[in-house]
Amino acid sequence: MLGTLALTVVLAVMSGLQEDLQQRLLSFNPEITIVRPGSPSWNSSALKARVSSIAGVAGVAPFATAQVMAIAGGQNGEPGYVSGATMRAVVALHNPVLINLARSLTAGSLNAIASKHPFEVDDHGTTRMVQLPGAIVGRSLAESLGLQIGAPLTVVSPASLGAGGSAPRLRRFLIGGFFYSGMADYDSSLVIVGLDEGRAFLVGDEMQETGLEVRVTDPFEAPAIAAKIVAIAGPGYEISDWTQSNSSLFMALAQEKLTYFLVLLLIVLVAAFNIVATLVMVVMERRKEIAILQTMGARARSIASIFLFDGAVLGIMGTVLGVGTGYVVSYLIGRYHLIRLPPEIFIVSAVPVRMYALNFLTVGFAAIALCIGASLYPALQARSLSPVEVIRYE
Repeated sequence: MLGTLALTVVLAVMSGLQEDLQQRLLSFNPEITIVRPGSPSWNSSALKARVSSIAGVAGVAPFATAQVMAIAGGQNGEPGYVSGATMRAVVALHNPVLINLARSLTAGSLNAIASKHPFEVDDHGTTRMVQLPGAIVGRSLAESLGLQIGAPLTVVSPASLGAGGSAPRLRRFLIGGFFYSGMADYDSSLVIVGLDEGRAFLVGDEMQETGLEVRVTDPFEAPAIAAKIVAIAGPGYEISDWTQSNSSLFMALAQEKLTYFLVLLLIVLVAAFNIVATLVMVVMERRKEIAILQTMGARARSIASIFLFDGAVLGIMGTVLGVGTGYVVSYLIGRYHLIRLPPEIFIVSAVPVRMYALNFLTVGFAAIALCIGASLYPALQARSLSPVEVIRYE
């Protein structure tokens, strides 16, 4: 009971962590990405229409991304803190690929990057009103730069700094929202802006990456759909899916889940050895009764079945109680967030739980199989008793 209880709870927690991590990754990364190396800016309209017609594709949207420097404006307009960042230009309104990003926003909305906002600037002692495009940044990046909602953020293209004699290319945005994913790579470096504003800023930047983001209905079908896109797009395109981009991470999680299953299954194995010891003692105590049954005509198979049945009943009762209790405990942990975690350290504020029938059934069948297997030795020992030898000394 205790072994199956621990095993089912751990599997539910590991499944919850795996799904939560997958959801967070796919909130900022599409299942499939299409880029064209060597072409910083290319027209993707024709390919977008062809990809949208593939079965299983939920949405396609263009994007552009590049490495930039983010500079926070001071209180009087002078430059403030500087940080390296990744600017990602996306379609703000009715973007089928960004449906999960809105859930990660802690302030503001995606509509902030779809329009321009008035901002008062000091131009050599004269104040004037300008219209600045909106931007959404990670919460960690905002804290490191001291940004607030409505504060200006200047983005500088590093590629323009290498051009001798030319002024650096920069653009000022207005902070319209913060997001928190729990992933340090995104929260501390990502700046999300509108597609038109981003493309206009990145014109001539050879380091930019433009392409299409593809969202699919079933994330696990992404490799198969990516293969279809490869056949449609032809040569000259790089097409990758989320399983390739994060293969090492999810492989490690799957191996960790399997390791926990095997290690905790040892608890059930120890309980199974206790069944062996118990039934062996029963066989030794009931030698006389077994011999009398054999002399009355009981077959050896019938004697063995008695102890097999005894071990199976013990295993089934313990397994049912353990799996049932594990289901209740897992439900309570997930429903009421009984185990809290510091979000500053972990990517979640509470232990996530996902309960799948397959996990519970696998634990149940494995535990019962071990218990029945543990009953074989005492059963064989009981059937091999010689009634003549036992009765002679009884």
